[in-house]
Amino acid sequence: MEWHSLGLIFDTKKCKWINSHAWVPTVYKIKKDLFRVFFAGRDKYNHSNIGAFTISLEAPYNIISISKRPILKKGRLGCFDDCASIPSHVIKLGKKYFMYYVGWTQGKSVPYISSLGLATSNNLLSQFKRASEAPIFGRTKDDPIFVASCFVEKSKKKFNMWYTSNKYWAKNNNIITPKYYLRLATSNDGINWIYKSEVMKFKSKNEIAITRPWIVEYGKNKLMFYSYRGKNYKIGYAKINKKKHLIRRDQKIKFFNNIDKFDSSTREYSSIIKYKNKFFMFYNGNNFGEKGIGLAYITEDEFRKNL
Repeated sequence: MEWHSLGLIFDTKKCKWINSHAWVPTVYKIKKDLFRVFFAGRDKYNHSNIGAFTISLEAPYNIISISKRPILKKGRLGCFDDCASIPSHVIKLGKKYFMYYVGWTQGKSVPYISSLGLATSNNLLSQFKRASEAPIFGRTKDDPIFVASCFVEKSKKKFNMWYTSNKYWAKNNNIITPKYYLRLATSNDGINWIYKSEVMKFKSKNEIAITRPWIVEYGKNKLMFYSYRGKNYKIGYAKINKKKHLIRRDQKIKFFNNIDKFDSSTREYSSIIKYKNKFFMFYNGNNFGEKGIGLAYITEDEFRKNL
């Protein structure tokens, strides 16, 4: 599966309220060739707030508009998201847009604790409002340490959430590192969630993270893209069978970037949308989106060959 990168299409310098980084791009179609891309931008305290820009995939280097201020700020002091609000997935339910996002608060014995929050809006292009100052999905007996990035899909009878769960914190040479992978939860209303099963564990001792799931459906086939990490983050993908088991195909995915070097050592946090006869992937490069957001594409014919 060969993705061809167009390089950096959104530079952090284009957004006045960002001090650094534009990470975890989250795309949603507005209409025709227009798409809204949500992201987390860091302030001078290295805390993250959610912003968005509008882009046409007919002219991806020309950003149409950028939010003049965050569309969802980090939470109130002491809340689960008082250090960061980071987008994860947006779906539409009735006339409302539901944004599932990751909230961070700092820890003392560990660097941070994250949970999943929900914000809603009646207008995709306007501000979002928290459904609650508390997380909708956080620490439970099944996920006692933290949960993070998710992808939510709605079926006729229920909702499925593919999400990140931290298994444990590892301490080596006074450096504390989380070890997280992917799990599945279900819900009847998209708000109250129950853990169901593990879906993807580590494939080797060198792997320390699997996160940011993103599902792409094509015909009767369903693929999940995700970020996995050994030394550096890479983007991988797996095929999902009828029993919701994931068959990893990381070795088959390749990227070609002859434009710039923003992703020379790292690629992560992919968000994928189909437009005309291509699939487009918004993603981050080196140092968790320090320079901004890149865009890559693959033709539909090439995509089909890798199902």
